[in-house]
Amino acid sequence: MTTVSVSPEQMESRIARFDTLQPQSAMHQSETGIPREAYELMAAKTLYLLMAPEGQGGPMAQKPAIAGEKGLSVIIARCPPGDKPLLHAHFKTHETFMCLTGRFRIRWGDRGEHETVLKPYDMIAVPPGVCRDFTNMDDEDALLLVLITGQGDEDFNDIAVGPEDSKMMVERFGMDVIHRYQKIGTEFMGVTV
Repeated sequence: MTTVSVSPEQMESRIARFDTLQPQSAMHQSETGIPREAYELMAAKTLYLLMAPEGQGGPMAQKPAIAGEKGLSVIIARCPPGDKPLLHAHFKTHETFMCLTGRFRIRWGDRGEHETVLKPYDMIAVPPGVCRDFTNMDDEDALLLVLITGQGDEDFNDIAVGPEDSKMMVERFGMDVIHRYQKIGTEFMGVTV
């Protein structure tokens, strides 16, 4: 076996510099027409996509800092106090959370009826098909590492928002925004198209 030589310039494309990352919500507004407010309500205030395969589907795969291998998305959620995504399920992918700073309440179940609290470096792996969300429980911004794994690019188009939050999204943003979300792999339970 022989090793591979990589220049510093080549390695730079494989480095995600956190202080230069752009939030996913800014990219979605310009790329898909989903208003920033709707994206941040749906997915948490600020998501930074560190690594994902180029061209991977799903609502959290726009312009990764590092073009990675198929089957893995690496995201950092920066949440102000009380911030959380809508209660949702992934049906083909596995979502794993690790608290980096602060404290996060992780809820699961169709109505979020179960919960636990993660402190720094605690981790939880949520199985496919289980509704979940996370909430920053601290008094200042906190960071959560999110790993999403699947078998292929099409697996990442597998998110569905729970019925109560789906109804709220329709009332607040209208069917045009719902249709834009559906184009990038998000469904809304209980909403007829």
